[in-house]
Amino acid sequence: MHQLNAILQQADQDCERYLALTERERDAIVQQNMDELEKLLQEKRPLIDALAHHDQSIKSYCNTHQVAAQNLQNHVASLGDTDLHAAYQRFLDNLEQCKAANDRNARLVRHSQNSTSSLLDLLRNQGESGQNIYDQLGNRSRSGISRDLTKV
Repeated sequence: MHQLNAILQQADQDCERYLALTERERDAIVQQNMDELEKLLQEKRPLIDALAHHDQSIKSYCNTHQVAAQNLQNHVASLGDTDLHAAYQRFLDNLEQCKAANDRNARLVRHSQNSTSSLLDLLRNQGESGQNIYDQLGNRSRSGISRDLTKV
């Protein structure tokens, strides 16, 4: 087995475990289960460290074999090892899925934060939205002032 194949297989396994955690994280975000989110963050930390270690191992391999990181795909293809090529492609696919899952979860968190902020704003203003009433200096915003339609 090729040295890079071993690195990629271990990295791929960690990517799959990380991806499974992001799916559980999505569910916890939707359910607003803070205890589960804290637990998942603790579970994700070692995987993030492991993935960073794999990244360093791949960079080390590239340095040792005088391959630019952006040319790794060409290098893998040039070796003619179908198992290595498949492992590399699977790893890239799982990395892309991890990125997409992280982005999705970040959007869910932002949406939840915006919803909570809007609800707090409504509570503070007794049912009236406070957006656009005050500018950054605390003065009444011009956009929040209604204009008399009879005046031109």
